[in-house]
Amino acid sequence: MNNNIFKYVFALVVAVLVGYTFYIISQNKADTSNISLDQTSTQNNILTDLRLSIAEIDTFNPLLSNNRNVQEISKLVYEPLVTLDENYKLEYCLAEEIGKIDDYNYLVKLRKGVLWQDNSNLTTDDIQFTFDLLLDAKVSPLYLENLKYVTQLEVLDSNTFKITISEPIPFFEYQLTFPIMSAKYYEGEDFLTSEKIPIGTGLFKIKDISSNQIKLEPNERYWDASRKPMATEIDINLYNSIGEAYSAFKNGEIDLLTVKANNIEEYIGTLGYTKIEFKAREYDFLAFNTQKDVLNDPIVRKAISMIIDKNNIIATCIGPGYVSSNCSLDMGNWLYTKDLNVTVDTNAASELLVNNGWRFNRNSWQKTDEVGTKKIAFSISVDTSNERRVRVAENIKQQLADFGIPVTINYLSNNVYNNAFNERNYDCILAGLTLGFSPSLNTFFGNNNIANYYNQEVADILNIVNNTSDERILYDKYNRIFDIYLEEAPYIGLYRNTSIVVYNQKLIGSISPNLFNIYHNIEKWYRQY
Repeated sequence: MNNNIFKYVFALVVAVLVGYTFYIISQNKADTSNISLDQTSTQNNILTDLRLSIAEIDTFNPLLSNNRNVQEISKLVYEPLVTLDENYKLEYCLAEEIGKIDDYNYLVKLRKGVLWQDNSNLTTDDIQFTFDLLLDAKVSPLYLENLKYVTQLEVLDSNTFKITISEPIPFFEYQLTFPIMSAKYYEGEDFLTSEKIPIGTGLFKIKDISSNQIKLEPNERYWDASRKPMATEIDINLYNSIGEAYSAFKNGEIDLLTVKANNIEEYIGTLGYTKIEFKAREYDFLAFNTQKDVLNDPIVRKAISMIIDKNNIIATCIGPGYVSSNCSLDMGNWLYTKDLNVTVDTNAASELLVNNGWRFNRNSWQKTDEVGTKKIAFSISVDTSNERRVRVAENIKQQLADFGIPVTINYLSNNVYNNAFNERNYDCILAGLTLGFSPSLNTFFGNNNIANYYNQEVADILNIVNNTSDERILYDKYNRIFDIYLEEAPYIGLYRNTSIVVYNQKLIGSISPNLFNIYHNIEKWYRQY
């Protein structure tokens, strides 16, 4: 009898130990109970370590680094007051609420319960500390523009502060996307010379740093419990050059990589990875001086927009790494409410002009009224130091000449060009801007805009959209602005540059990079065997 009891107890203990062992193994692999795996994945063929890279690292401090890879990866460890989603829509992060008191003052309340990775609390002392750092010109220029118009930060209590700016900034909240640093962590130290790696509040924290690798692990005290990462570790391999990183990716040692080369296939081949090319921030366009001569006629401007072939410009003057672009917001912004592409159609352009009193006579488009006869002809100003834009201007000149519109190119030195641009002294100018993430259209349609353009309805709409956060109103009003933009064509968008992310096909998850963050949804990423 006692022998049977012993056998029963022994069997029970073995069963418990075996069950516990399987439980521990399953937990070490990944807690996937609340995660939807890819249809090709099973509990038994996934890996939960991710592998990233930094080439030519300077520092991992996000306020001091000028390295693109560091700035990208730092978003996993350090957080801003507000962040942007895949469509550049603003989302609160460390800020729980931002209230606009008036055009010059904003009240910000911090999210409660946020801990630094040393278990200290996030407070307004950290905000004051970070603002002071950003106003120091020695930090990375990447964030210096964010606080350009900030005149005062007033701490009201440990959880609330007020920002005062020198002039009204539409969508000012978009300026608050810089990483916040811990004041307590750097107490008594010079931030600019300290060798300490900053702690963060992000989804991951730094586990270990060596000469060739930085290891991250999940932040178990992260304030958003719904974002529990599948990844149990992120290994960031450090390389001396981008060439070494390319080779490592080709050899399967890296899961995801941002690349600079448009001909990346020459470096990493064509098999075993997925390439995502997306629109970036360098935007070139034509701006008409809508107050000058025939260019004040929206029919003329619209006809010209139907003549210029952007794809021809890219193919003959620029090459890979650029795509046609119609508007400052068409890089994926949620308020780019409709496709503004204008189909090249010279017959339709001719019909538009003829129906509005223009006639093609003696190799030019002419119109006679009570004042006399005028012709469609104008000049394009271009900066001679920018060889790409010179080629583009000459291409546009030829396209318009083929249609019967003579164009003169004003080749200007850089200083003269900048003066002409700032003083709006041109018929038409070929210009380019590096755009921010804000959906503001004031640069193009507000006071003293580049085209000297004024439309009362557009002015009224801007007054509304610059003073509301109602998404439905914003969407409807932007939609109307774009309707007017297509009809009156004060600008012709030409092209913008692109960025490229490549990732190993064994990396699984919703991979949707944009210029603000290439790691959207990383908590759902994992690898397959």
